[in-house]
Amino acid sequence: MAQNRLKSAETPKRKPRAKKKKRAPLFGSLNISAFYLFKNIHFIFYLAFLGVIYIANSHYAIQTIKEIKIIQKDLKKISWESNSKKSHLMRLSMQSKVADKVHHLGLRNLKTKPEKVVTDD
Repeated sequence: MAQNRLKSAETPKRKPRAKKKKRAPLFGSLNISAFYLFKNIHFIFYLAFLGVIYIANSHYAIQTIKEIKIIQKDLKKISWESNSKKSHLMRLSMQSKVADKVHHLGLRNLKTKPEKVVTDD
């Protein structure tokens, strides 16, 4: 069994550790130095430029979609008007309606078959 002993007063002293200088973090917990940022400033500007283009393209796409929806509504309205006018014209061009409109000119419907006119050339 182990015995309890007192440690001798002369224990070797440890050398004090050299303290590391802490740099103040630039972006919270990220340890990025200003030199590193300035070294890559062109890349950062490139990424910012791409971000601006992405946002502008998104706004342009949304605006285009809104315009397409407005044009589709107008097209549907014009299509309804076109179909209405076409049916009205078909109704007016029926033989009975035409006969009623030209009756005052003395024109009447034929009672017999039309005859073919043959000429000698």
